This record gives sequence, C-alpha cells and structure tokens, in this order.
Amino acid sequence: MNEQKETATIRKGGSPFLYIKEDEAASLLVMKTPHLFKSYSSGVLGGGMTVTDTFYNRYVDKKYRCDDPSIEYQTFLQENKYSYDEVVGLMTSVFLCDRAVYTYNDHGLTITAVITAGVGNAVDIVSGMRTPYDAAPGTINMFFYVDGNLTDSAFLHGIQAATEAKTKTLGDLSVLDAVSKTKATGTSTDSICIAASQTGKHCEYGGSLTALGQGIGKLVQVSLLDALQKYERRKEERRWM
Repeated sequence: MNEQKETATIRKGGSPFLYIKEDEAASLLVMKTPHLFKSYSSGVLGGGMTVTDTFYNRYVDKKYRCDDPSIEYQTFLQENKYSYDEVVGLMTSVFLCDRAVYTYNDHGLTITAVITAGVGNAVDIVSGMRTPYDAAPGTINMFFYVDGNLTDSAFLHGIQAATEAKTKTLGDLSVLDAVSKTKATGTSTDSICIAASQTGKHCEYGGSLTALGQGIGKLVQVSLLDALQKYERRKEERRWM
C-alpha cells in the first residue's frame, strides 16, 4: 500500500498560538504569543534579535515625523497602558483593518503571517534614482510566527525567503517605482519580523527547498496579494468620497 504523503495547506486566519487584537482607539494591532518567542526584526522597537511575547503594528498618519521614533513609540505605548519594554514594534500608514492573516501547515511546521501593505512609496532599489522622502505613504510590514525550532541561519534564510517572495509578487503585479518607472522591489519603509517558538520541529535551514522557506514564500504571495487588493479598494473609496 502506498503511503499517503502530507501536502502543504494555506488557510485564511491565524493559529491557536497567536492572539491578535486591534485597538481602534489607539490605532494599534496587538499580537501576543502564549510564551516567549525568539524574534529577528527590523522594527522601530525590538530591532535585531529579541525574546518577547508581545508584538505591535502601529498605524501612524502619513505626516508622522519624529527625531527619535523609538522613544516616541515607547511613550505612546506607556500612555495607552501597553507593555513597552522588550517588545517588537513596527509602524505603518496602512489601515490596520486591511491586514491579511494566513496560516501555512506542512510536515509538522505551522507558520502564521500577518501582513499590512501599501505601495504608495514603491521603490526599485537598484534603479539608481532617489525616491523623494515625501513620497505617498505605503509600507509593507510582514510578521511571521513559526511554531518550530529555528537556528540563527534559518531565521536569516526566512528573511531572505520573504524578501524574494515580496519582490517576485510585486513584479507579477507590475508595481512600479514612481520615479524610475521600473518594477519596484519593495517600498522605502518596509519592515519584517520573524518569531519562533523554539519548540517542536527543528529547522536547520530555511531556504527555498525547505518547508520553512517555501511556507514563508507562499504566505507572502497569498497575503501580499490580499493586502494590496484591500489597499487598492481603499484608494478607490477615497477617490469617490
């Protein structure tokens, strides 16, 4: 009898190991894990490697300017009675309600992606042309929560996989750099966070031939398409207001 092979699945929605709450009054998306996760991020708060169970995606107006955003962010959290020490915090000018949340399962590995996306400041990083700092708001913020045990190499591979998939998806959608008119590789304010439970399935690597790399790549493709469709609908609604 042939042994039935496990197939990868992607479904809309989160996981039992991730609690997500949107605080509309504070313009804050709060994401909590049941215990401390090891994370690598490019966040305003918790950049680099940190260990935490608290993650934020904060909405700010397109006119937001601050000389020291990390201090301002911590003050904002403190004033709104949220944890502000040893946390990961990203910022976006995309409406938090337009987030895309999807979960991937394959070979004992579960990954949940939470993505907000806008491309008003899309940039081709190799065009050689500087995009104005006052470009329209955008930002692709990507959070990945992995129920697995990752090496440092696997974390870095995961960031690589997410970036490759992001650029491929933007290319497929023909998103252009507004200045160079060439295909965009991202936006000028993209951020990423990969967090892992450090329990369960061991992931030595996270390249394109691994469940981790493929899972992150497929999640980016599906989630980014969903988030950008919401972004475009929002733009259309504003046009008719």
